[in-house]
Amino acid sequence: MNMAYKLKNQLLLIVVCSFLQSCTAINKVVTNDSLNADELTASQRLQISIPLPDESSYVKEKTVIFGEGERFSGSLFLLHKQNIDEIVQFYRTNMRNDGWDEIAIFRSNFILINFNKDDRFSTIKINPRIFNTSSSEVTVGPKTSAEDDSFDESLTE
Repeated sequence: MNMAYKLKNQLLLIVVCSFLQSCTAINKVVTNDSLNADELTASQRLQISIPLPDESSYVKEKTVIFGEGERFSGSLFLLHKQNIDEIVQFYRTNMRNDGWDEIAIFRSNFILINFNKDDRFSTIKINPRIFNTSSSEVTVGPKTSAEDDSFDESLTE
């Protein structure tokens, strides 16, 4: 009887430890600790010349930014507390209000939206995440000219 009691206690201890470890892993995913996400500051928002959803955090390891303001180029990886539909609506409305023309939208298990403004382009990929949240990867850069395309043709000859 004493041996069965010890075995039950050991089994209970293993189950409790496994449960606590699972809770810690889920908490890291929910709070984005595993991705080292930081809130965007006001000066960072000014550096990036496109509308960004409130309460977005960015992942440093997946973000590359060159220039600022209207000359901003790069890729910005954002985590959002809002669901995918709210983020898609935000970008479609606010990018247009900021003077960007929507070129195309592609829907699959993610959503891809292309925009055009003057001599620049933007591609925004929005993904669903767990617990009804989402992420987006925003890429902005200069468009190439017709002269640049002729350079590509000379490489294939």
